[in-house]
Amino acid sequence: MKKMKTIFVKDYEEMSAKGYEIIREVIKNNEEPVISMTTGGTPRGVFKLLVEGIHKGLDISHTTFMNLDEYMGPRDAVYSVRSFMYKNLYNLINVKPKNIFLIDGEAEDSDKEIARYKEIINQYPMDVQLLGLGTNGHIGANEPGTPFDSTMFLAKHDDSTIQSTMREYGITREEAPTEMLTLGFTEILEAKTVLLLVSGKHKAEAVKALLEGEITPDCPATALRNFDNAIVIIDEDAASLLEKEHKSI
Repeated sequence: MKKMKTIFVKDYEEMSAKGYEIIREVIKNNEEPVISMTTGGTPRGVFKLLVEGIHKGLDISHTTFMNLDEYMGPRDAVYSVRSFMYKNLYNLINVKPKNIFLIDGEAEDSDKEIARYKEIINQYPMDVQLLGLGTNGHIGANEPGTPFDSTMFLAKHDDSTIQSTMREYGITREEAPTEMLTLGFTEILEAKTVLLLVSGKHKAEAVKALLEGEITPDCPATALRNFDNAIVIIDEDAASLLEKEHKSI
């Protein structure tokens, strides 16, 4: 039976280092690697290590970078995926990747933007899709209740996701975006490696549901459980509520 791989680590630093190591090897060992990123608090450590690696000679001139999702709102908003990518990666390196693809959160016609981005994914199949885990189990903007056969769509945020965005970017409820263009489970799981990073006690309930609950759209991340291309890296705090014994695979 196909099965998601789990790697247990001590803390956020070790999670970030392990995540970066996987991405680095894909970049080094593929002729035209395609890395699809996520944003927010979870991957910041990976981005920091990636910037350091590039400064030390990791060659990204043959690499395509893209993203999982984008908030609907101004491109230069503090919370936008575009702003995050430039602040945490593209503005910090003096070499450029082969391609940078971003979803347009200002698109007036979301259906047209979805069609445009899907075409890019068809042309550049993803080697790695990096993910974080929402406190309610969401991945990307696939919130609880999203069907497991979802394809790229315009998603409305759950309240817990809006609260998380407010905390992460220090913005008010009025400033926080409520919608997001996101890849669906279909596109996410087509990546050669789906890499889910989870750290912190506030993610412990979601990790328990992911590893010990039933596979259900009520906990979107459980969609990964039956896929052997999925790797989840979990630190001790995030694993603190697990009741069964789980080994690193």
